[in-house]
Amino acid sequence: MSDPKRELAEIAHDLGEWLRLDQEKGRRGLPVTAPPPGTPAPPASEAQGSTSAAPSARGSATTKPTVPAKAAASRAKASSRPAASAPAASAKTTAASASRGKKLDKIELEPITAAYTASLESLKVLGEEASTCKNCGLCETRNKVVFSSGTARTKVMFVGEAPGADEDRQGLPFVGRAGKLLDQIIDAVGFDREEIYVANILKCRPPNNRDPKPEEIEACTPYLEQQIELVKPRIICALGRFAGQFLTDQPKASMGSLRGKVAKYKDGTPVLPIYHPAALLRNPNWKRVVWEDVQILRQEYLRLRDQG
Repeated sequence: MSDPKRELAEIAHDLGEWLRLDQEKGRRGLPVTAPPPGTPAPPASEAQGSTSAAPSARGSATTKPTVPAKAAASRAKASSRPAASAPAASAKTTAASASRGKKLDKIELEPITAAYTASLESLKVLGEEASTCKNCGLCETRNKVVFSSGTARTKVMFVGEAPGADEDRQGLPFVGRAGKLLDQIIDAVGFDREEIYVANILKCRPPNNRDPKPEEIEACTPYLEQQIELVKPRIICALGRFAGQFLTDQPKASMGSLRGKVAKYKDGTPVLPIYHPAALLRNPNWKRVVWEDVQILRQEYLRLRDQG
């Protein structure tokens, strides 16, 4: 049986290695790139919480060098160049990368306004209303309603599928194994988990982490729609197939066709679907794809913020 802590550590290490290599190459910005050649075909379904079906492993074998091999090749190539041939800008970039470590620069928080304060109060009232919700049968089996987490001080919203067992016990979204991995990804790309806003399509855990039923989605998503209206995110990151389908109004779309493309929520808010962290835990071959996608998320957020 695999060790969950070891899996998380390996995935976080690989993400850091890719980021370090990008920085060594002098990539100051965040390129929007397509999945690398040989990326596995998208899974038929997306995992939720910590106990759903994993994406397909088809095509996981590849002839491309591993991250450690790439790192070694990069170091060997650099050491073989004459010192005089390296431009000064490259040296400065490498030094800056070393000082920053393996994470992108932190994104500054947006200012606190009267509208922001009022929205927090409204979200608190909405959360209290949801805590006693009986709009569907999940109220009979839940332990706690899982409404949201985060301050929304950074106007990025992450929306998952439904609470898992850990979330149901604690009443907070993404606190299990998938949540710890999401924390690492969010931190690596420069966001602060506590300052963004995290919610789910469903506020109550489906028994045995089964897929949400259409009537449950219909009953629960009015809360999510009000959350989006109050938070007013600049961009939404949809985690997994169910969130991606609902937020882009593409109920039949596969996760492979949704991920990595900026679509629109019904009010015009940009939506970027990415693979659910639980799917990444089950198939680490997707970690590079997710890293590419969250760089798009950062780039789009900064672009929209700069536009005002």
